[in-house]
Amino acid sequence: MHANRDLITGYHKDKLNFKGFVISDWEGIDRITLPPHSNYTYSVLASSTAGIDIDSILLWSRIITLSSLMTLNISSKNKFIPMDRIDDAVTRSLRVKFTMRLFENPIADFTTQRYSEKQGSEPVLPLPKRASKVLVAGSHADNLGYQCGGWTIGWHGFVRLNILHINI
Repeated sequence: MHANRDLITGYHKDKLNFKGFVISDWEGIDRITLPPHSNYTYSVLASSTAGIDIDSILLWSRIITLSSLMTLNISSKNKFIPMDRIDDAVTRSLRVKFTMRLFENPIADFTTQRYSEKQGSEPVLPLPKRASKVLVAGSHADNLGYQCGGWTIGWHGFVRLNILHINI
């Protein structure tokens, strides 16, 4: 999927007129080749030209991050990746950030402000530090695995991890 230009650019971006950015799955670029990461230069070229705008790479791995940046830099300088493809990826990323007004307000302030404006009341977030009780309701209320999702507890999260009481 990460190297499929027909689906990513042809269908998603062109036909559906998607204006946001396309981000890879974690290590998705690495898995274009078999075995994974056997030809990282090819993987970066294939995914970039297919239309992946942001590569979800191992940020804690300086070697892979540096390799990805060097590959993009060398590939664009040598015209393996057209500069308009780089411009498109940057434009899409910045468009989303400007739409979210990330350059005007910190995200926490933005969320509180927007929620309060819609409710016509005092800000609800952030919660007071001395809140005596907080109600968590719904089908996932007692399931920390669902609440956290992947990456927080383990690689793919957990389906069932119950918490009965949390005292603050």
